[in-house]
Amino acid sequence: MVHLDPLSRLRLQRGAEHLHALGPRATAELLAEVGDRIGGMPCILGLLGEYQQRLAPEMLRAAGGHRFPSRPLRVVPR
Repeated sequence: MVHLDPLSRLRLQRGAEHLHALGPRATAELLAEVGDRIGGMPCILGLLGEYQQRLAPEMLRAAGGHRFPSRPLRVVPR
């Protein structure tokens, strides 16, 4: 994953979880909109093709890669 500050990473993860819950059509529409806004549809389609070739859902589930890692809990002093 690309380098993000902790707050941006958390926002991205929560947004991805919400988008996933909306299903494949919402995901495709978001990707199409991002591609349209940045002019990067060839790049998006290329990355999708790479993910389809390299990753299988069963493989990710077996390795635990289908979920985000747990966030560490921190004690906040009073």
